[in-house]
Amino acid sequence: MRFLKVLKFTKMKNGMYKLHLENGVDILAHEDLILKNDILLTREISEDIVNDIDRLNNNFNAYDLAVKYISTKYRSCYEVHEYLLKKEVDKIVIHEVIEKLKSQKYLDDGVYAKAFVNDRIKFSSNGPYKIRRELEERRVADNVIEDALSIFDGSMEREKLSKLVPKYVKTIRNKSYVMMKNKVLDYFSNLGYNRSIVNDLLSNVDYDDSENRQKEYDKLYKKYSRKYSGSELELKIKQAMYKNGYK
Repeated sequence: MRFLKVLKFTKMKNGMYKLHLENGVDILAHEDLILKNDILLTREISEDIVNDIDRLNNNFNAYDLAVKYISTKYRSCYEVHEYLLKKEVDKIVIHEVIEKLKSQKYLDDGVYAKAFVNDRIKFSSNGPYKIRRELEERRVADNVIEDALSIFDGSMEREKLSKLVPKYVKTIRNKSYVMMKNKVLDYFSNLGYNRSIVNDLLSNVDYDDSENRQKEYDKLYKKYSRKYSGSELELKIKQAMYKNGYK
């Protein structure tokens, strides 16, 4: 392997060094590449590195970008891949960087998924199905998701819903029981919970819609009595009441 003498070096911005070589050529080299190969100490650089300098610099720059990206928040491999892709990093370089980060234990979808599930359980109202969808969107493997979600079993789902359902019902007290029930079921289904568990818990919720029924009737009577009367008026009110969940 042939080496070239480094006659002069200048530290540039963004962690780069400008090297003036004995053959009169100036090159830019990433500081990590400099340190890894002891170039400042030996004052020489191999021709192989010089010939491959662009790819090596790109690798180190991409690695720096990835490390900064995951330093603020733990990420999945897919998130890092997409981030570097937006930064216009070559796909081959992205693959090399991700494999390096995985070997250094900076990236691990198993650890990521478990942390993600724990975070959602503690700090969100999301149920297991929605958490699964979120992990699938981050391209986490199915078996990894299954393992991470194993802690969010039926008993934990029921325990969490037993607190969330009554609290949500209090925010929609102005509806009929039927409308309230449908709204609660849809709301928690969208959050990723099992409808049968929600339905079971609703049977224990104290909900009296008699006052709402009277208010709805009075409102409809006032509205339709301007145009209808007698049995036709009662039919119109009954149809509107039924539509709003009052039988």
